[in-house]
Amino acid sequence: MTLTEEEAYKKFLKAEYEEYAEERYITVSDGSQIRVLLSKAPREEHNEFTLVLVAGWNTVVPGWDEVLLEAMKDFDVVYIETREKGSSIVVKKAKFDVDRFSSDIKEIIEELQIDQKKMVLLCSSFGTINSAHGLGSKKFDPFLAYFVGPVHKFEMPKGSRIYMYLVPNCFLIVTKPLWLWWIRKKKSEDPEQAAKYIRALEEAEIKKWRATGYANAWIDFIDMYEKIETRSYIVGMEKDKMHEREISMRIHKRMKNSTYIDLETNKKTHSAEMIKVIRQHLSEIKKEEI
Repeated sequence: MTLTEEEAYKKFLKAEYEEYAEERYITVSDGSQIRVLLSKAPREEHNEFTLVLVAGWNTVVPGWDEVLLEAMKDFDVVYIETREKGSSIVVKKAKFDVDRFSSDIKEIIEELQIDQKKMVLLCSSFGTINSAHGLGSKKFDPFLAYFVGPVHKFEMPKGSRIYMYLVPNCFLIVTKPLWLWWIRKKKSEDPEQAAKYIRALEEAEIKKWRATGYANAWIDFIDMYEKIETRSYIVGMEKDKMHEREISMRIHKRMKNSTYIDLETNKKTHSAEMIKVIRQHLSEIKKEEI
């Protein structure tokens, strides 16, 4: 059944996973605090791997609820809410460039003492840029990495890169209808996806959002993907308007050790099917090693 945007918005008000997970705030090297959600798989079902999820720009937890609930059945799970999100507590002169984002991920992995030989990194959208930077600069090295709808540039509506530098924060709030229109008409495959992005926009902290744009809007990060040596899967969504196939393929072709797979829609990549695909790959790799 297809939900209306209003119905979908209500669906994304609360994540069931948050009811099960432990919430922690981890202090990173610049003094900022990053919110992390943690869960442990039942001992009898544990597959010995930890799934680390780095979501997209200002993504809300309910958007990944199905993935997280499925993963927690047999993975230890670490969900990182990166610093551009409203949950972070950042220092006065905090940086928002990808080097700072990838350092946050590195320091959280180290603080939680995650065995990277048994770690699966799952990242999406803007999270793929931050993860690619960390992998390419050897800050962390998981067993497998999944790039869902990868990008190599910071996505913004046309013209917004210019006025972002010229106008005060209050004007950016006034232009919110432009962003809502862009999401609904240009970047969503259905009302459910639109509702997910709209909630993220409604909860965005303008100062953090703008600082992230300042630091990243003009940079092409394709070279970071070229430096990645980790066995990786590029997960395409060929029916998704936000994450174009040609961008995913461009990144895939520039990487040394990647496989391209297509899950067709944003909805599938954010469902239990994504975890089933990861389980299948782990099983296949295990057979290869025997």
